[in-house]
Amino acid sequence: MSFAVGIDLGTTNSVVAVATPTGVEFALGPQGERVHPSVVAFPPGGGVVCGTEAKARRVREPDTTVYSAKRLIGQNIKSPLVQLALTGLPFAVEEGPNQQPIVVTRDRRLTVPEVSGQVLAYLKRCAERQLGQRVSQAVVTVPANFSDGQRQATKEAGRLAGLEVLRLLNEPTAAALAYGFGQHKDEVVCVFDFGGGTFDVSLLAIKDEVFEVLATDGDFFLGGDDLDRAIAEFLAAEMNRQLHVDPRPDPALMTRLVLAGEEIKVHLSAHASAEGVIDGLHHQGRELQLPFRLTRAQLENMVRGFVDRAIDLTRNVLTAAHIDPKMVTEVVCVGGTTRVPMVRQRLAELFGREPALRINPDEVVAQGAAIQAGSLAGSLFHGPARSARDAVPTAALSPLAHGGVPWAAPVAPARPILLDVTPAALRIATAGGFTEEILERNLPTPIERTRTFTTARDHQTQVVIECCRGDARKADGNEALGRLLLEGLPPRRRGEVRIDVTFRVDQDGILHVRARDADTGIAQEAELEVLGAPAAA
Repeated sequence: MSFAVGIDLGTTNSVVAVATPTGVEFALGPQGERVHPSVVAFPPGGGVVCGTEAKARRVREPDTTVYSAKRLIGQNIKSPLVQLALTGLPFAVEEGPNQQPIVVTRDRRLTVPEVSGQVLAYLKRCAERQLGQRVSQAVVTVPANFSDGQRQATKEAGRLAGLEVLRLLNEPTAAALAYGFGQHKDEVVCVFDFGGGTFDVSLLAIKDEVFEVLATDGDFFLGGDDLDRAIAEFLAAEMNRQLHVDPRPDPALMTRLVLAGEEIKVHLSAHASAEGVIDGLHHQGRELQLPFRLTRAQLENMVRGFVDRAIDLTRNVLTAAHIDPKMVTEVVCVGGTTRVPMVRQRLAELFGREPALRINPDEVVAQGAAIQAGSLAGSLFHGPARSARDAVPTAALSPLAHGGVPWAAPVAPARPILLDVTPAALRIATAGGFTEEILERNLPTPIERTRTFTTARDHQTQVVIECCRGDARKADGNEALGRLLLEGLPPRRRGEVRIDVTFRVDQDGILHVRARDADTGIAQEAELEVLGAPAAA
């Protein structure tokens, strides 16, 4: 027997879960952990190490321990934001074919999907060990704002891990599914997803088992990693001031400070101040110790810009959906960064209500993915019942109390209906460096739309369909997605050849483009040749 699991493939941590007769069960790691670091290490003796063991190697082997791969997956290495992200990474990343990032470690060169594939394969093994059965299918979650290339690359990572990806599910939609499935709700819910490396916010209308996304927005270069880095910069300045050592050029020292920054952030979420000594700082054969003191107020000043950005995006989503904050019945927090008191305070101010605190922000996305995986695989209420210690019970619990997902009785269960939207406007480049919008932001998916264009030059026998996403009228103000070539056009005068361009976005949010000569019927259809993504096998 084979199982379909739900996987929250995160920037910092990942979670894998399966829907069983007794509820959603989480696959545990070797140390009993339900949350697995999204880290891959390549030890000097060979082989690959993932998860908690790999994270422990970040300080002593920073140049061969890969983390935050999600910030690079499906990206064009020439992107300014990618270049900025690379400045904070201690391992080597080079430009590969099709402008994709290539991770270089020891004697290996890996694409980012190969790195993420190692994380997914590790999660697959954890699930198989716990279930005692083979796992061959998965629903994998992605940020709602992920581009076409990022989605394609994530599916490729699943394939490399030996998984059939049944669906790419947007993370806020997965969280809403975990929150509302089987609860017969009639609500408008805001899912505020502030994770380790990405930020997403979505408004959803939940009516029984129908989950309709009204609007979504996000930033896949905004997350808890940025807060950790801000604290690390403070600690670096303190180290320079107190010990007269600048750690910034030293990857091992900065990695130690970033990890310390994460611990300090977590401590300040529960306490007004943090102080102590950071050890394990090795410089020129000496081990140094760095005393520090940081208050919550100081931290809030450091990270205010990041929190402002998240709240501004939330306001944008409310405006796009024409929803007053007072109409939102629940604010569901997702991602560890939502534990920061300043974040929850700003949400309470915006919505006039405290966000939901009974939901485990680290696990809710994987729960929703597991429910959807069971639904798609036709086994939502089948599978081995596990021990009460490992499984999350479904009976006699309020929604998501202690992580539980109580749903309708397993006799003839309802199937969730998920109605997602396009996270950004999709456009094509036209003559003069301008663009034309084909699909606007926040349209329900799957969706298909056709626009007709003409040739720009006399005797033109081919056209290149340059696709991009964004709201700018000028092409260079948008994110380039890729291109499609249509050849064999009749050599007629400018404007006499009519070309139908069709954009189709499927349920995974992946864009398919078709170009067709309206007169001769010559056509070309494909997924885009995406810049920054691995070439198709």
